[in-house]
Amino acid sequence: MQTNNKVPVDVFKTLTDAIESYLALAWKVVIALGGLVLVAYCYFESIMPEGLSLGDAFFLASASFSFACIALIGVGCGAFAALWLLKLIVVVRNHRLAGRGLPPASRLHRFVDSGSMMLMSFFVALPFAYLLIFVRDQTPDGRMQATLMFFATVGAFASIIFLIVPAQAQRRDVRFTVSICAMAVFGALVATRPALLNLAMVNLGVRSAPGQMLLFSSAEHDELAAIADASGVKVSFCKLPGTAMWGTRAVRAVWYGVGNSSYVRLFDEANASRDVLVRVDRTAMEVLRGDKIDFKCISAPSPTGRASDARPS
Repeated sequence: MQTNNKVPVDVFKTLTDAIESYLALAWKVVIALGGLVLVAYCYFESIMPEGLSLGDAFFLASASFSFACIALIGVGCGAFAALWLLKLIVVVRNHRLAGRGLPPASRLHRFVDSGSMMLMSFFVALPFAYLLIFVRDQTPDGRMQATLMFFATVGAFASIIFLIVPAQAQRRDVRFTVSICAMAVFGALVATRPALLNLAMVNLGVRSAPGQMLLFSSAEHDELAAIADASGVKVSFCKLPGTAMWGTRAVRAVWYGVGNSSYVRLFDEANASRDVLVRVDRTAMEVLRGDKIDFKCISAPSPTGRASDARPS
């Protein structure tokens, strides 16, 4: 009796220890991935965060989680949109083999090989193709087409690797498959340069979204206006009535709310490919976020001596 009572206890303790070890490992992996995402974002934006605390570990975890969610959802949509085309390729190939008297070489995985799945895949591919062909980026750092191209490329490649199976069962080399997938993802990242990092940071509130109003103190506005004039970058500010604050939509916050300092990019309104990265005081800037909000600004003479143009929404 004692032995029978001890066995379940030992099994429960072993299971608990295993869960604890897996959770500890998962947390370390998430922190490591979050750190890599953070380093990559800072590298591409040429910024150096300051004053990061131990509490920012939650931010690192959120960064990796947000990045992974966006990537998985986007690649999943790209893979699903490519199903009908893969089915067509497999059918045509098997038909040509049958004409030579040979057996079918491959087929789609039975989980996705159905008429309803192919029909839904075709209807998902239509808006995907429309966005890729006809929609143009409205903001200089949006890179919507590049991001969609990355989703479509990686999704189609993942479908080919994992959803097209040989007609006769074959053993797959896991290491080789993982290596090929890693090289394909890296190649797609280099070729398309998607805005995945930007999207992840916008979701976390670290980066301002296109169209959001940024407010600056009078002193910070004077400095930004002087830097814009010296750089030959045209940036319009407008004075908020009854305050000492200046607002603009021509400036993007690329690092805000984390650490002791913030960074913004001043985009040239005449040529969006030209921009200037400026470090600003965190307490002298605020990002206004909201939906269907009409910010009313009036034109006022700039303290630097140049009139700032009003940009009403």
